[in-house]
Amino acid sequence: MKKTILIALGMVLLMATFSAPEAQQTKKIAILPFTVNSSENINYIREGIWDMLISRVTVGGKTEVLSKSSVLESMDKGKKDITQADVLAIGKRLKADFVVWGSITKIGESLSLDGKLLDVASSQSPVTLYEQTRGMNEVIPKIGDFSQRIRSHVTGEALAAPAPVAPAAAAPTAAAAAATGSAAAAGKSQETDIVAGMRRGKTTYTGIINPDYITAPEPLSKKGFWMSPKSGTEFKGVDIGDVNGDNLNETVIIDNTTVYIYQRDASGFKLLKKISGGTYEQYLGVDIADVNGNGIPEIFVTSINRQTIDSFVLEYRNGNYEVIAKGLNFMMRAINTTGTTRLLGQILSTSPQNPFINPIHLVTWDDGKYRLGEKLPIPQGLPLYGLTLDAVDGLGVERVLTFDENDYLRIYEKTSKLLIHLQKVTGAPELIWRSDEVYGGSNSTFKPVYAAGTRSMVDESDSIYMRPRILTYDLNKDGKKEVIVVKNLSASGRVLKNMPLFTSAEVYNLEWDGLGLAEVWRTKKISGYVADYQIKDIDNDGQDEIVLALVLSVGPTIKSNSCLVAYKLAPQAP
Repeated sequence: MKKTILIALGMVLLMATFSAPEAQQTKKIAILPFTVNSSENINYIREGIWDMLISRVTVGGKTEVLSKSSVLESMDKGKKDITQADVLAIGKRLKADFVVWGSITKIGESLSLDGKLLDVASSQSPVTLYEQTRGMNEVIPKIGDFSQRIRSHVTGEALAAPAPVAPAAAAPTAAAAAATGSAAAAGKSQETDIVAGMRRGKTTYTGIINPDYITAPEPLSKKGFWMSPKSGTEFKGVDIGDVNGDNLNETVIIDNTTVYIYQRDASGFKLLKKISGGTYEQYLGVDIADVNGNGIPEIFVTSINRQTIDSFVLEYRNGNYEVIAKGLNFMMRAINTTGTTRLLGQILSTSPQNPFINPIHLVTWDDGKYRLGEKLPIPQGLPLYGLTLDAVDGLGVERVLTFDENDYLRIYEKTSKLLIHLQKVTGAPELIWRSDEVYGGSNSTFKPVYAAGTRSMVDESDSIYMRPRILTYDLNKDGKKEVIVVKNLSASGRVLKNMPLFTSAEVYNLEWDGLGLAEVWRTKKISGYVADYQIKDIDNDGQDEIVLALVLSVGPTIKSNSCLVAYKLAPQAP
């Protein structure tokens, strides 16, 4: 009998030896400070989120959150962008079971949160966060939900029912308080201090398209803001239209060598197609128009290949996007100012004096090919980009609106005269108006081709800067078009001709007042460089939005990041 009891006790002890560590093992969690993408100093938000995550994923006896100092010591100092491989290495150095990491992007009053939980053993991210919020009242509950999902995955505790969003939703949920007992109660006071510190930082966020303008009624809706997920590339152009015949608009974006086709509807922003180009190609612009008249708008991509214009056309056929024309030797730009989209084209000249001396034509579909058709009465010497044709004075007379070489806006009568003849010191009758301040500005450049013998090897050709679109739109429904332009801003101004450093932007609404274009409103400063923009219906709700292709960061030593920002136009009375 004693022997049986001893054997049973031994088995119990043996089972306890193997099962107790499994049941009682404390999981080590390293929480990294989120990286910040913002032109403003928002370190107080990063510190607040860091402290809040530490507070909320700490569960007595189940999790051990490593100290900030040990985490900072394990990170590579001076490295701004960290990859998942970097995070995995940090986790292994700290002997952590899990690592929390992510980024905060602030654009105007919007905060974009991108967070992940990395399981060090499996190198997988079982819990992720991607949210767009407007102010601290929305940030706090999102971090709370993220923390609760992390706790649930790490400890196995059940997820509590989602709590309603409240302005001061800083306290842990009831389920979390029950799980952590007195530790959570103690943490509540600490977290209240964290939240208070975040709120004491900066709580006024500048709007992406802020409705605090000079005049009323407000031209843009306060509730219509949307931002796409970030893309790790530098956007160069965007256009919007139904390019696959499904009666819904698609969004076509280009970077240096790739065409992306997205569609946004109630279910989200979906990538439908990615079309990659060649190594030596450099995409300059993208436009949508139905030039061949078959009912399916084509995608026109202006491209340069080894300093030679080598444009191409995509069209949706047989369930796929096919290249229906390539090797086009002209640049292309679509304008829609008469209710009908017109595609303009221009052959780049080899002249060392002015590569845009060639005239601008309509692009036509003739005998199964895209050709340059009618020559338009536009001053010869103006580049195709940064130009449009429209009537903006309420009289119905179409004019030429353009940026000059110094980014001042100019309005010309239609004429085919050489531009140099219109730039006399004494003025020219065809020049109707010139702005007193600069607009536009671009970081996108390309190198022109010059005829053999016109330049020496030493005399390297200057880069040509692309000029942004000029859009016209009747925002206030009074029957007269306003001019919508972007002004990209640089901390160094515009004195460095061959080194654009545009890092922020403003959008302007200008209206003809009888003497010239007068400012109606402007947005407050937008964090990011606007590479391209449109006023079209991106979300297929029947209402147009201002859509910005926004480059958040770019450079040889930092990771490129871009996104789309859309702001809905508010209904206007005539």
